Amino acid sequence: MSKISFTRCLFITGFAMFAALPQAWSQAWPTKQISMTVGLQAGAGSYVAVRDIAEKLGTALGQNVVVTSVPGAAGLLAAQQVAKVAPDGYNLVALSGATVTTLPLMLKNFTPMRDLIPVAMIVSFPSVLSVNSKVPAANIREFLELTRKNPGKYTYASGGNGSVQHTAMESLKYMAKIDLLHVPYKGMAQATTDLVGGQVDAAIQGVVAVIPFAKTGQVRVLAWTGTQRNPLYPDLPTLAEAGITGYQFQSWTALFAPAGTPRDVVARLNAEIRKIATSAELRDRWIPQAMESMDLIPAQIDKLIRDDSQQMERMIKETGLKLE
Repeated sequence: MSKISFTRCLFITGFAMFAALPQAWSQAWPTKQISMTVGLQAGAGSYVAVRDIAEKLGTALGQNVVVTSVPGAAGLLAAQQVAKVAPDGYNLVALSGATVTTLPLMLKNFTPMRDLIPVAMIVSFPSVLSVNSKVPAANIREFLELTRKNPGKYTYASGGNGSVQHTAMESLKYMAKIDLLHVPYKGMAQATTDLVGGQVDAAIQGVVAVIPFAKTGQVRVLAWTGTQRNPLYPDLPTLAEAGITGYQFQSWTALFAPAGTPRDVVARLNAEIRKIATSAELRDRWIPQAMESMDLIPAQIDKLIRDDSQQMERMIKETGLKLE
């Protein structure tokens, strides 16, 4: 064998061994505790779902999975925190759809899908439009008529600028041609408290948060924001049924990892979480809370993010929506 051929052979062999290192290394994963950071307040519907997943994921992987809430800035803080850590599969972040689809359109230096990659879908859940009991509207049609006649008089709460509740209501305002004053909060826990207490008039949020107050009459649920009615409230119409043609809002939360995380680690996480999220146990546990699993692989989540981003970009351009 010539010297050149021998050298070339060594180079090729060495390169192949180097390329195989991440794969060989990640096959031993996990060997220690896994951290899940949640960009939502503890107690939120999605946070509860993340804890459900984490508990069973820990059992499946043979390692503790610790869940930590880092709320604020519509998930921005949690996303930035995890994006900076080593891409080794031990640090993950759960974010709502708006954090990765809408917030980047409103912030110049926030590009989560450059620094993070989708791992698995945690949960999706239909949201509802609700008002406090003092608002003189018994149903969705009366509410739309009331707000059209009184532009800027009524308020709505959200979990913060750029949050899912913010963009969902701004989309409704645009499509329904109504005017409501935005009152942002640092998460929906206090926002819901103020909605119930009458400090704010309306909100779009996950139905599980308002069920207790709807039962006591402190909050009036007016409409579903999804494309169809839900068995939880079968008599409650959708906004599309109320004449807001084309309006559709379905909130979801997904798990992400730092870009560069080994593909086989992502694949295993995805497979395990899909199995857990679609299990009969969690399905039965989530149905009363109107939460559903979405059985998606990372490529499908990526497409969902891109599609939602394009839709929101059109809405932002047409409405001139900005972070206040």
